[in-house]
Amino acid sequence: MKKAQIPNAREIALKILYELEVKDAFANETIELFCRNYHLSNLDRRFVSELVNGTTKMRRRLDYVLSFFLEKEINDLTPWIRNILRLGAYQIDFMDRVPDSAAVNEAVNLTKKFGHRGTVALVNAVLRNYLRDKSRVRFPSWEESKIENIALFYSFPSWMMESWLNMFGEEKTIKLCQAFNERPRLCCRMNSIKMDHHSLKEKFTQSKTKFKSGRFLEKFYYIESRVNLNRFMPLREGLVYLQDESAGFPVILLDPQPGESILDLCAAPGGKTTFVAELLKDRGRVMAVDKSWEKMELLRENCGRLGTDSVDCFCGDACNFQCRPLNRVLVDAPCSGLGVLGRNSDSRWRKQKEDLLKLQKLQLKILSNAANLVKKGGVLVYSTCTITREENECVIERFLEKRRDFKLADASVYVDSRVVDQSGFVRTFPHIHKMDGSFAARLESS
Repeated sequence: MKKAQIPNAREIALKILYELEVKDAFANETIELFCRNYHLSNLDRRFVSELVNGTTKMRRRLDYVLSFFLEKEINDLTPWIRNILRLGAYQIDFMDRVPDSAAVNEAVNLTKKFGHRGTVALVNAVLRNYLRDKSRVRFPSWEESKIENIALFYSFPSWMMESWLNMFGEEKTIKLCQAFNERPRLCCRMNSIKMDHHSLKEKFTQSKTKFKSGRFLEKFYYIESRVNLNRFMPLREGLVYLQDESAGFPVILLDPQPGESILDLCAAPGGKTTFVAELLKDRGRVMAVDKSWEKMELLRENCGRLGTDSVDCFCGDACNFQCRPLNRVLVDAPCSGLGVLGRNSDSRWRKQKEDLLKLQKLQLKILSNAANLVKKGGVLVYSTCTITREENECVIERFLEKRRDFKLADASVYVDSRVVDQSGFVRTFPHIHKMDGSFAARLESS
């Protein structure tokens, strides 16, 4: 019997793109699944990841560019053929290390397997014509439409660009788009239960892992080497936890003190929960609540790996969870995730403008319930990983209108003033702070 041939990296990338489009699969999970199933080398993993994430992020721009060389709509082609064209165009435009000839030839080879003679000729002609005559592509001018110019050139939904232009202005919107289209930095938090700075730096050096210390928080490190996370020993041994530096600010704002009881209302998968437990030095208790049993199992696994014993897990709905009032409550609210678009290549295409107000209602409901669980004189921290006013400032403003027994504290008392805006909120942006977009507010009960 003939041994089944293992697909090459481009074919695997194509199959992943097919899953994303036809089966509505999530990019990060599907990339990991395919790479694991095919036992890909580190080099092939990186190549597949770059192809899939890059093509997915730039999909709108690629479709627009290709439309100048197609006689029919790209959506009239089969999912296999349109994704072969997207992959080819992405390599031509954004992957300098890939020769244009290789991008075209490999696209043609894939079409022979997933198409027919007619589509082979089509793919070959479209990509070669694009190489010969890129000047045929014309983006809408600034005068015609700022929104469409930015949305098509940087590959974002038009509604998102309209919102950002109104909120941030032209220059900041363009810089945001550029930052979200770059490869995100890999960041981890040192687990001080198991490790100190000197020992961790020695571990990194011994394994030839290049690193940089966090810009704002001392426990955070940026990994500058390309590492296979499945084999990255500091992670597997619980010496570090993968977490962006921006995610540390809400915990620092909470300012947990040893001996206290603390509630984390939207806890899974446990990044902030375990950081709180670490700062408690395992003297005190953290009640971790999430509505998903599956996610709570992941949180328990993370606690076990990190060696923290002070976390008690509860499955419950943050909108109506009840317990005795506690010293400090953290609400890391469900949100649109528009601050982490660089990490989730398909997220920009999954969000709709209407989602923001639906989420705002949910966030207010959770925050209002959380306020009832804070002791008098206690602290309530609200955080998100989004950059929209609707889910951030507007939620806090509406909450404070109803709850006169809480006041907003100035975040700069607790964290570096460079990440605090004029209103006293923590606000981070990828193009300014070189980390994920995020928001956090410290509310104090009187």
